Amino acid sequence: MDGYIRHQIEGALVDIDVIPVAPRGFCARFRIFRDTADEPEWHRVHVSGSVFDTAAAAEEAARSMALEKVLARGAE
Repeated sequence: MDGYIRHQIEGALVDIDVIPVAPRGFCARFRIFRDTADEPEWHRVHVSGSVFDTAAAAEEAARSMALEKVLARGAE
């Protein structure tokens, strides 16, 4: 997918990329920017060896995982 979805979560920018999977379903990945100098890696969203039925479900899972990472970093 060429266009990703950008969210602001607890002061960090999060890009979410939802990708169609053959023969059906979707997977997602995300990256977190805390400032403009960041060059973050993409994190894959895992679902027990399966895929999501809808793009919205994949995006929601990625957003939830990103929120967990953002909050965990704040606790450091």
